[in-house]
Amino acid sequence: MRIMRFSSLFTSFLAVFIVSSFEKPSRNSYGLTPSDASWVTWEKRAFDHSLKKLQKRESFYKKIIETQIAKQISRYKTGLEIDHINKLSQLIVHESKKYSFDPLLVTAVIITESSFNNWARSNRGALGLMQIRPATGKELATEVSVQWQGIPSLYDPEINITLGAYYLSKLFLRFGDLGLALEAYNHGPSRLKGYLKKGHRPKHYSQKVFRNYSSLMSNFYWQNWYERHSPSI
Repeated sequence: MRIMRFSSLFTSFLAVFIVSSFEKPSRNSYGLTPSDASWVTWEKRAFDHSLKKLQKRESFYKKIIETQIAKQISRYKTGLEIDHINKLSQLIVHESKKYSFDPLLVTAVIITESSFNNWARSNRGALGLMQIRPATGKELATEVSVQWQGIPSLYDPEINITLGAYYLSKLFLRFGDLGLALEAYNHGPSRLKGYLKKGHRPKHYSQKVFRNYSSLMSNFYWQNWYERHSPSI
């Protein structure tokens, strides 16, 4: 299954533009004619125009996906005050972008883990939206320089999603496979390694996340297609 990654095209173009601006030699060093200089000026203006369009598209995509995630959240009983609920979609998009995850994938993990119930607690003691155990949370908080205040930290939606997205990225880098990273997120990396040594690869949890992700993707693209093609009233 192909996993969409959050667009980094804008960042790439910006980096190229900044580097080129430092490396661009003066006109005299290459003996450019007035017509050459005119062409360079036109090219720069065209690039600036394209960059502005790219910025608008990036911002437009971000706004659309935040809206779609907010609609998904509204279907669940989060147990949160309205101020926190309104910030959740922005938080998911922000933390997903850090690690080049599709925000809908992180949304799918949250749905699978807690159905957006901020006060969820598993029988193994995992807490919050992304179901993180206190011992794991403490370790992760140190790694990402988040102030750790024990169990209350995991019931803070911002901290929970910050740690959860980072943890998933860390597991992905460790196992090199998103399916295995998801299974490690659920079972724990040590237990997963034990399964793999015995020739058993768990799939139940990752398949559940992928089904939720697929459903979110379908809803997202269908909704956008409908909005683009529906006649204005």
